[in-house]
Amino acid sequence: MDGARRFGLDAWRSLAILLVLAGHASFWFLPLTRELDVWYSLAFLGVELFFVLSGFLIGGILIGEFRSGSFRLRQFWTRRWLRTLPNYFLFLGVNIILYRAMFGAWPQFGLFLVFLQNFAWPHPPLFSEAWSLSVEELFYLIAPLATLALVRLVGGRGSMVGWLLAAIALVTAIRIGYVLWRDPLWDSGVRKIALLRLDAFIYGVIAAWFCNLRGMATQSRRRWALSGVCGMAVVAAAFFLLPRDHDFFARTFLFNLIPASLAAMLPLAAEWRAAAVPQLVQAATRRIALWSYSLYLCQLALMRSMSLLPWKATTPAECLFGAVVFVVLSIACAALLYRFFESPILRWRDRITSR
Repeated sequence: MDGARRFGLDAWRSLAILLVLAGHASFWFLPLTRELDVWYSLAFLGVELFFVLSGFLIGGILIGEFRSGSFRLRQFWTRRWLRTLPNYFLFLGVNIILYRAMFGAWPQFGLFLVFLQNFAWPHPPLFSEAWSLSVEELFYLIAPLATLALVRLVGGRGSMVGWLLAAIALVTAIRIGYVLWRDPLWDSGVRKIALLRLDAFIYGVIAAWFCNLRGMATQSRRRWALSGVCGMAVVAAAFFLLPRDHDFFARTFLFNLIPASLAAMLPLAAEWRAAAVPQLVQAATRRIALWSYSLYLCQLALMRSMSLLPWKATTPAECLFGAVVFVVLSIACAALLYRFFESPILRWRDRITSR
């Protein structure tokens, strides 16, 4: 992992992946009910947490390296891509095989190789969870290039937040135009379109800028966190009360309010230390945080594999049993994947990029 680990951010990452896991586990109850909006909202929130946290961490790296004069574009991309691409391509292959087993045909996957499968259009059925990874990889590609351009154009640090807000305004304008032009669905037509979601990371970058460059007193961090909680209360009301597939606000500005509210909580989370937390909770939190990327990728692949079994859950007890088994196997699979695949690659990455 990059840099020194902070318990508060590990807790944030662990919460994010557990929310996604809980949301996916609810799929086991579809034979009983289709009213799973509350559970679906957990997975949705978990992914949004990941977006903002990625912006905060990558923003912190970029800010620190540019201030010290140690930024190297090739090294940045090498570290990011060796962190994300091996697992991604492993599970792309797994999901291609599963698609063949489930549907008897080979899927089209060319756009998946360059993370353009949902650039400005709905994500294909294959490897559906990969939609968020294409958004993230696009951010990793653009963020350092944009930062380099800004450093050369504006030089000083004073206007950085202004440029970041301008970038948010640009993506928001694109999202508004897209909604007015296409009248898309909230989830597949807006939330999972890479071009329309890049601003989610920028809020995290702004939070990192204030934390790392300007500094924030604990009292200020608490006030910002409280404003974030209030913002998320509005988000929850909008999510459950508005007709999301047809409401203009839900398909446009709600995607500003969500990351802005979550980013407001990050400075306080980054300050949280593990001293007052029981050792067992500390260990579990850090393990789940370490396994989070593998856990995100293996969940639905495991569920698809389980769907090939002849056994099907039909009663409440069977659905609960299936959900529990799914959660346990997902965590076990992620732990093994991290130990024997992801971690060796990260150690090799650290060796080659430290030379």
